[in-house]
Amino acid sequence: MASDPLYKPDSASERAGPESAPPTRANRLRGLSETPAFYLIYLVFYFTPWFFQLPGLRDALIGFAAVGSFIPVYLYVNAGDPYRNGVKPVRTLMAAGYASALSLALIPVVGMSGNFHIYAVTLLAGLRPQRVALLAMAGLSAFYLCASWLLGVTIFEMVLSQFIAVMAGMATLAGFESAQRVSVRERNLRMEAELAALRERERIAQDLHDLLGHTLTTIAVKSELAARLLDADADRARSEIIEIRDAARITLKDVRAAVAGMHVTTLHQELARARSALSAADIGLRVEGEPPDLDQAAHAALGLALREAVTNIIRHSGAEAALIRFAPEGVLVIEDDGQGGELNAGTGLMGMRRRIESLGGEMEIESRDTGVRVTLSLPPPQPDTESLESHP
Repeated sequence: MASDPLYKPDSASERAGPESAPPTRANRLRGLSETPAFYLIYLVFYFTPWFFQLPGLRDALIGFAAVGSFIPVYLYVNAGDPYRNGVKPVRTLMAAGYASALSLALIPVVGMSGNFHIYAVTLLAGLRPQRVALLAMAGLSAFYLCASWLLGVTIFEMVLSQFIAVMAGMATLAGFESAQRVSVRERNLRMEAELAALRERERIAQDLHDLLGHTLTTIAVKSELAARLLDADADRARSEIIEIRDAARITLKDVRAAVAGMHVTTLHQELARARSALSAADIGLRVEGEPPDLDQAAHAALGLALREAVTNIIRHSGAEAALIRFAPEGVLVIEDDGQGGELNAGTGLMGMRRRIESLGGEMEIESRDTGVRVTLSLPPPQPDTESLESHP
């Protein structure tokens, strides 16, 4: 005799469905059964003895008064959504006590007074924690059996009422437990959705920082260079302006791809950009080794880290020369001969570290008086065990 459904749609659109079709007769009946008032229909069983023994006027008036007084009490204790919001213990105990008192007080009156005992037990099933509900149900059932036996209730009615009360109480108890599991699952799903949204915002923010920070620095440096060359070397100034235009277009494309989650870069691309950006800033560059053969995720992580390191060299180091060294087994070293000193780990450095560590790698930063050295290392790629097993 549960008082509310395990789940009710949160909005009319969910109840109506994707096409907002009018509810069918079956859906309307189901919606009716999912309201506390629906379970008051079982009060009709109080009147079943009247078919076998007509009540006198006094018994009829008392019966109607008892049923009529119980209905508002039942609706009051079930106001809201007990399954989702929990029952009010004080209300529940008062309503269960009232129903139990009615079941005993109506024993001398023609009618199935044990019907109210069933309601009392199911109301107590909503108490929490569960062991409290079980103890309360067991205590009330024992009290009812003893009291009804002393008051002369027939064995059949007493056993029947208690049996139905136990079945209905256990069903209601299971309903509350199921609703609690559903509530926990929904809460976990909401938390997972919020965390996924937060991770996506962080990803977009990091990608935009990596893309725009480097490119805007390059554009600023090249713009200053073009301004200086306008009078001295117009052709080269024109070439720098064209590179600025191309860089802006490429960055716009990359920003759109990053927002869509499709941005991909490689060490080769970032090495070419580093050459151009450092050259425009009048910083010499020496490259040792060749970019290793890595998977796409490792290429992207090292490429974006290289971009951030080069951006920092141009912005903050005051260096005259830089070194990019590719060591075996996924190790990348970026050095400069700038001012070094104390480093503040900003968004860029933290983003570099997160990218490398997400692939199981490490990042080391050594700041000296003669510059900064950044060492990035990724673990060697794991062999494809399935491929090895299938091709011995």
